[in-house]
Amino acid sequence: MNEMEKFADVFAGITPYAGTPPQGFYADWLGALTDAKFRAYLGIKREEIGGSPVQTSLPTMADGEAWFEAVNQVVAAREAKDGFVMVTLGACYGAQAVGSYLALQRLNPMPCKLVAVEPEPSNLQWVAQHMSDNGINPDDHWLVGSAISDTNSPVFFPVGAPGSGAQNCFSSNESGAREHYVRSLIESGQTEEALRNLLLRNTTGLKKDLLPGGNFEAEITVMSAVTLRDILSPYDRVDYLEVDIQQSEIIVFPPFMDLVKRKVRRVHLGTHGIDVHEALAAAFRRDGWEIVFDFAPNSEFTTSLGSFTTNDGVLSVRNPDF
Repeated sequence: MNEMEKFADVFAGITPYAGTPPQGFYADWLGALTDAKFRAYLGIKREEIGGSPVQTSLPTMADGEAWFEAVNQVVAAREAKDGFVMVTLGACYGAQAVGSYLALQRLNPMPCKLVAVEPEPSNLQWVAQHMSDNGINPDDHWLVGSAISDTNSPVFFPVGAPGSGAQNCFSSNESGAREHYVRSLIESGQTEEALRNLLLRNTTGLKKDLLPGGNFEAEITVMSAVTLRDILSPYDRVDYLEVDIQQSEIIVFPPFMDLVKRKVRRVHLGTHGIDVHEALAAAFRRDGWEIVFDFAPNSEFTTSLGSFTTNDGVLSVRNPDF
């Protein structure tokens, strides 16, 4: 675990992108073009981006979580044989799917199937656009506009604030949250309106600020849900499963650990909360996975390759059965 020296030369032989992105786009080290509107919430202005020559650089340890994502993309691409299947849960605008595709085509070209699970409707449209912007036909891949949960029962899910990646069906669907919705609607005298909303629009009509103080408002809606069984079952093997689902990982994985062990070669999770991180790391260890990276969330670390800070935790595991 955390044998960082093994990855000192992981990007050897890769020439980072140099060129002129179109107006309104920026490029990363693999040459993935990203429409600046996907990151407007960060203050990025589309009219100020692109149109000028750039020279990107390879990821470094100082990039933190992004370095681990890049390493997993590269290693998964190099390990692939006879076709590549990549699944991203909580795809947002599809950065991880596109990055994995470009790494594969750069390092080990072969047929590829991308599976992107993203319930926020605007984000899902952006996944298709991001693929198209990077020469990938979204019709050749599987874009799933449902929440990911532990069962197929519909969930309460916040729709809004596209690009923020702050949505989940853990905090918005657990029993305490549902009780809060009931109390709020009764106390505000909105029960009749709520019934109309639920039956006619599949929404509570309630609004939630996903990141207090950040103006990330979403509406609590009723959303269909899929499980890991639904997503993994069509494939004999999944080469790379990437997960960033804002703490929902603690309900999504436990019921299907056996299936993941049978189907998946490599998993990379951004974990949320130390208890969630430790519980999932223990579950993967118990099932005999090789723990490649294990760094807790909201922490600072110093390694032989440099120092970095985590927001999400970093948990990367490899299946020794493959």
